[in-house]
Amino acid sequence: MATLFLDRASARSHKDQHPNRHSDVDMPVSLAVGTVRTPEFSTVALWYDVMVQVEKPLPFMQITCMMGVVGGPIDLKYCSSNDPLLQAEWTVWDGEHIVDHGSIPNRCACKFEDKYIYKFLGSFAGEASKKYVVEVKFTKDGTPLNAVNPHLLVIQHGKN
Repeated sequence: MATLFLDRASARSHKDQHPNRHSDVDMPVSLAVGTVRTPEFSTVALWYDVMVQVEKPLPFMQITCMMGVVGGPIDLKYCSSNDPLLQAEWTVWDGEHIVDHGSIPNRCACKFEDKYIYKFLGSFAGEASKKYVVEVKFTKDGTPLNAVNPHLLVIQHGKN
C-alpha cells in the first residue's frame, strides 16, 4: 500500500485553480488501495465534511454504481457485484491524537451537480485554531475512477 503526502504549497496552489474555492483542503488523489494524508489545516469551531469529488465524464449510471451513490434499490439493477469501487476509512488527527474516525457510509450520502458528484466519507467537529490532518485509507481498488479526476475535499459543513 502506498501513502501519499502532499505539502501545503501544492494543495493550496491547486486550490486556486479548482472551482471549489470554499474548501479547506482540495487535493487530487488516486483511488488505488492505500493511504492519503492531507496537509495540516486550521479550523474554526464548526462541523467539517470529508468527501471525494469526481467529474462526470463517464456514463451516469456507471459512475454512480462505481462510487456507491445510487439513489435506492431500483438503481442497483444497473450495478455489478464489484460495485462500489469507492470504499474507504478515514481518521482525523490533531497531532498524535485521533479526533474522529469512521468508514464510508453504505447509503448514498452524496450530492450531484452539473459537473461533479460528491461522496461524503464522514464529518467531524473542528475546534477554533486547532490544526488537523485527515487520513483516508482506500480499502478497495478504485483506480477505474481515477479517469474522473477524483479530489479529496475537507470543507465546512454547509459550504459544499
